[in-house]
Amino acid sequence: MPFLEFQTGPRSGERFTLDRERTLIGRHPDCDLVIDAAAVSRQHAAVIVTGGQASIEDLRSRNGTIVNRRLVSGRTRLEDGDEVSICGHRFRYFLNQPSEPLPDIAGPAAAGDDLLANDDPPSSVIVSQVDVPSSSSDVPVGRQAEVKLRAVLGLNRAIGASLSLDEVLPRMLDGLFGIFPGAERGFVLLKDPQSQRLVLKARRMRSGADPGPLRLSLSLMNHVANSRRAILSADATTDSRFGASESLLDCRIRSVMCVPVTRADGGLLGVVQVDSRDVRDGFTQEDLDVLAGIAGQASQAIEQALAHDERVEREHLNRDLELAHRVQQGLLPSRPPEISGYEMFDFYEAARHVGGDFFAYVPLPGDRLAVVLADVSGKGVAAALLMAALSADVRYCLASEPDLGQAVARINETFLRGGWDDRFATLIVAVLDPAAHRVTLCNAGHLPAFLRGPGGIVRAVAADLGGLPLGMAAGREFRSCTVDLAPGAALVFCTDGISEALDHEDRCYGLERLETVLAEPIEATAGDLGRRILADVERHAAGQVRSDDICLICLRRVETVPPAHPA
Repeated sequence: MPFLEFQTGPRSGERFTLDRERTLIGRHPDCDLVIDAAAVSRQHAAVIVTGGQASIEDLRSRNGTIVNRRLVSGRTRLEDGDEVSICGHRFRYFLNQPSEPLPDIAGPAAAGDDLLANDDPPSSVIVSQVDVPSSSSDVPVGRQAEVKLRAVLGLNRAIGASLSLDEVLPRMLDGLFGIFPGAERGFVLLKDPQSQRLVLKARRMRSGADPGPLRLSLSLMNHVANSRRAILSADATTDSRFGASESLLDCRIRSVMCVPVTRADGGLLGVVQVDSRDVRDGFTQEDLDVLAGIAGQASQAIEQALAHDERVEREHLNRDLELAHRVQQGLLPSRPPEISGYEMFDFYEAARHVGGDFFAYVPLPGDRLAVVLADVSGKGVAAALLMAALSADVRYCLASEPDLGQAVARINETFLRGGWDDRFATLIVAVLDPAAHRVTLCNAGHLPAFLRGPGGIVRAVAADLGGLPLGMAAGREFRSCTVDLAPGAALVFCTDGISEALDHEDRCYGLERLETVLAEPIEATAGDLGRRILADVERHAAGQVRSDDICLICLRRVETVPPAHPA
């Protein structure tokens, strides 16, 4: 099966299997392979697999698709080992996915506790294995059904009305110690969703803590986790086939029962282990049957506790996001500035609680005003934090550097020193000189501004300045251009939340439609112009869920009113 392997970013090493005829790559959440970056188009490229052979096709994206450092034109065949690059995100294409051994999910390096030590004595043997009923089983069946039922009731009484994982796990071990009087130690290890490793979450000792690190058989846990079967393991010194020796007698754990903890859908949650050191009180096949019989009830209790904790954490997160939203709103202008002879309108709406779009008005010497619009890669809290840092850098560099191109270059260098890894931001700055009715613009990878003349003629400005987004490369030069504003002329700035707004057939709003709306006859204020654009975007989207932040600014020079003649 062919696949793409991430080569950069936090997902480096992750493999994406190309198991369908057409795999869509882009920024929109409905894509098969989502790349959450502002420079990536909503539907950027597609990989087509026919007859075991893959080809890639760029879908008229804004920044193109690169294969082996060459820009793709049309459909391009992929060969084994080819490098695919989409806006700095690199993948490697492989024709066949190699088979892999069972995962080692209980490795000592990620066991989650510095006090854990591996204890895999060569004398350990597996005495018995049994299947574990699913967590949806209501009544234990099979051998010793009555004993299993009493055990389930005892476990339920021990857990009681506990909700959180921190309460459920210790009480669960207390219940198991009541069911198995010979147990001396008990452990619960759950699989970490990030590392996919087993992490120690709860323990119980009948006679105090062990000296030194906790010794657990990691190979036994791997076997249980991968096979999804309950296992009874015993010391080889209890087997007549093995001769007693001093090295075998040094093994401290004599009898171990370990069961998998699974979700209702069969996914692994973790493992539960109880063990005894005294061979005379070692566990039996009947004990394993009982533990396997109640494992489903234990799994259900753990899954419910995890769901409860996740719900509580989500509520806390929502409160934090609401606070972050209020903080972010405090960083954005509350209203446009008042400039004699000019009107201004702005609109901002985040796709989530907080967003990565940013706009600001920065007063400059000589009664000038800088209008700033930026789009930070990504969304959510990370993008909002980057937006806040960018806001401070933009204000400082624009106020301290008179040349606009040099100011944007300083912003870029400051951005790179911030250590934002693979993050970047597009930026456009327009410095208005109201006395000269002139605007100087500099564009760093952002959408162009649109100038609407008094006669309704619309043209894009600052589109061909050639500036890369902030954070892409050091030592870049940024050029600027100048436009004059005649009476009644207007400048419009927006982020791609407008140009890439999708309708119910996933068609983008587009810059051409924006130009058409701007060219329509209108004798109104900057606010009327801005609201007309937003209303047309809403008509296009027709209620579709917005997946990107929207920011819009309209700057219009007021037409000169002729003096009234006396009657």
